[in-house]
Amino acid sequence: MKIRLSLLLLLLLTCCALAAQSPYNAIGDTLTVIQVPLLNVPAIHTPGETLSITCLAPPSTTGWQADLLHGSKTIPLSLLSSEYLSSPDRWLLQALIPQVPVFELYDLRVTASGGIWDITQNAVHLVPSRKTHYYFAHITDPHLPNRVYYPNAGFDSDSTSVSDLRAVMDDINLIQPEFVLLTGDLLNEGELEGFAGQYWYGWSQRVLAEFEVPVFLTSGNHDIGGWNSTPPPAGSARRNWWRYFGWNWLDNPSTTWNQHTQDYSFIYGNTHFIGLEAYLNYDNWRSNIYGGQSFIYSQINWLNNQLTLHPDKTRVLFHHYDFSDQLDLSQLGVDMALWGHLHYNTGSIYTHPYNLGTRSTCNGNRAYRIVRVNGSQLQPLSTIYAGSSGNNLQVNYYPANNATADSLLAILSNSQNMAFENTLLKFRMPAGNWGYTVYNGVLEQVDRSGEHNVCYVRVNLPANSVRYVSIAVSGTGVGEETAIPAASLLRSVYPNPFSTRLSILPAERLSSLSLKVYNLKGELVRTLDGSAAVRSSQLDWDGRNSAGAPLPAGIYFLRAESGTRTEIHRIVKLSCAGG
Repeated sequence: MKIRLSLLLLLLLTCCALAAQSPYNAIGDTLTVIQVPLLNVPAIHTPGETLSITCLAPPSTTGWQADLLHGSKTIPLSLLSSEYLSSPDRWLLQALIPQVPVFELYDLRVTASGGIWDITQNAVHLVPSRKTHYYFAHITDPHLPNRVYYPNAGFDSDSTSVSDLRAVMDDINLIQPEFVLLTGDLLNEGELEGFAGQYWYGWSQRVLAEFEVPVFLTSGNHDIGGWNSTPPPAGSARRNWWRYFGWNWLDNPSTTWNQHTQDYSFIYGNTHFIGLEAYLNYDNWRSNIYGGQSFIYSQINWLNNQLTLHPDKTRVLFHHYDFSDQLDLSQLGVDMALWGHLHYNTGSIYTHPYNLGTRSTCNGNRAYRIVRVNGSQLQPLSTIYAGSSGNNLQVNYYPANNATADSLLAILSNSQNMAFENTLLKFRMPAGNWGYTVYNGVLEQVDRSGEHNVCYVRVNLPANSVRYVSIAVSGTGVGEETAIPAASLLRSVYPNPFSTRLSILPAERLSSLSLKVYNLKGELVRTLDGSAAVRSSQLDWDGRNSAGAPLPAGIYFLRAESGTRTEIHRIVKLSCAGG
């Protein structure tokens, strides 16, 4: 017996030593006070809106305070109310979002009496306005940090899955979808947390925090239900998930308790997004509650109630997988379901309701799906890939983007067969109260709060293209940045290049808009009806001049004006039959 114990101890020490080789493998930020919003259940808001914060603390707690943090910036929030609620016991705080110097992804800090203090990363994304025309991304099955199962050699040190996710993340941080839906199997074996020196939840948290857009996460079977038999006891995976991603009140053995699964929803624009926990109960834990189906009875009840709340909205479900075929999208009145688990693409992007499985990011697939939203219309696109070398979308800076040069050139290469009109470059420039000149992009805001300036430049990146974007100090000082940076006049100009039709989508809340098209000689070739574009939120140009004749293939410039604001978009017309 002593020999066996010694061998077991040696094995555990060896595993711990191997695991220590990775700086990411360490215990993470377990949930203590803040329960919503979180890294994995963030909130998106504009100034003037109310942020709801759910916290755990004794009912006698007083002196609540909340702040938003980004870099060296601390933005205090005015608390409108604080209320202690039961079933489950929790505090609900309501805070007013103020005007902010920079629109970004902020950490949330909450403090209160009795030494209460907590921070959650990337919890609140502040935007100048909510869009009705945008795109979001779907990714699934990262299986962090590896695809090797305990006790096989390498289960504690291989991290190829992290490299795969980072390649996808690099693309997403560049093209800036409004948010990411991540549908489970974030981890390969969620039950191993704290076993044999493994802290994969902390590992995965550190990786997720590298996203520069909000990430809404739902759990999968590898996260909360296991796969292979492992030494930790039944229920370990779920309890680990509740410790790190929410919420501890779900750990209740009573069948009469009203919350056993982590389900949530949010509204963005005209769409109601609903996230469902999905799993297989491999270890048969609390079978009287979790049974053996994908979704338990209380979840289906909750889902049906959610679907009655916003009958005027488009509906999108996101979950790991419907193991038991419980979801009939047509019967539910759902417009789209996004999921994973199978590690390959399935479903039709042309058939409504859209029921789409997306290929995994792991195993070198590096896959992600873009979904466009145009008002109440959903347009799912075919899955695309970051590429084996991660260069299907890339940006290179000359000289280095390290705040030492007063002028920079960024070369954007897009090998994808789709345009990304919301691409964002963050140029790091020397500190100072400088003005800037930008070519081939729109300077949206400047963050001057840190050791160097960060210039946010929005770029309309055409499909299969190389785009050169430059920025230079203008040499003249400017005043303080306005509280709300000016948003682009045009939300989108696509497809670009185009052949027979170019769709122009104005920004929201414009009272007037002038649209003119010029050729390379600077000659006005067409004046478009900007008023009609504002009224209908979209205007299509057929590529013809003022006389109705098709313009030749080439480069043109679309000049948009509203009040004192002007911006110019470079567009490319391709040759087509008859034109």
